Amino acid sequence: MDKLKRVMAMAGVILVAGIWIATFLTGVLGGSKELLTALLVLSVVVPVLMYAILLVARTVSGKSAIDVIDEAMKKDSKKD
Repeated sequence: MDKLKRVMAMAGVILVAGIWIATFLTGVLGGSKELLTALLVLSVVVPVLMYAILLVARTVSGKSAIDVIDEAMKKDSKKD
């Protein structure tokens, strides 16, 4: 379970960092206004959605989101 938490957290950090780097480069290198606006919106929306998904999973199941993900992964591995 701890390994899954770390992997998911690292994926989130990499995604958000990539968006921030792309935003910075677009602003500095003179990209289009539409692209810059989209990247700025994504830099706010992506973390909010990540938090909302974890919150909904915890609320619906009464368990932590990681427990829900672990159960889903166990069900998928049993099907194979």
